[in-house]
Amino acid sequence: MVEFGGGDLCDKGRTLVRNVSFEDFRQHDHVEAVSHPITWSGLSYSPLLPPEQVIDRAEWLIRNQPPPYRLGYRNCESVAIWCATGDYESFQVKAFMRWRVLLTPLIFLLLPKKRSVGKALLLIGIATSVVTAFPYMHSRAFFDHTRQYPGLGNWSGL
Repeated sequence: MVEFGGGDLCDKGRTLVRNVSFEDFRQHDHVEAVSHPITWSGLSYSPLLPPEQVIDRAEWLIRNQPPPYRLGYRNCESVAIWCATGDYESFQVKAFMRWRVLLTPLIFLLLPKKRSVGKALLLIGIATSVVTAFPYMHSRAFFDHTRQYPGLGNWSGL
């Protein structure tokens, strides 16, 4: 089993793509397989690559570590999706962004008697959404790193 893990909650910088046993991966919890292609908000994403290519990509990342973990745009889900499909995605981040967008105006509407507080919270919410989305959409560190992948079976001797 390959995971992008190992760092603790307070030190995600130590997170690595690494081999682990199935028991260590699941940590006495339920493990769920994700089917591909994923459909999210009506959009279908790439189908699953052949198993040998998924494994090759994961093994390549073990030997060619990606840039450090970043919750908003370089997390375990984005690494797994890249290995499985070649896409650079994080549906968890997209779900977070959806809730931020939906809740921010609600905060403003719920505080009509305290417009200054509501307006400040609205601006903070919008700023948080933009700041969170910007690195996710525009960070190229992991994307550039994965572009170096030479293809199935072309890297073992590197």
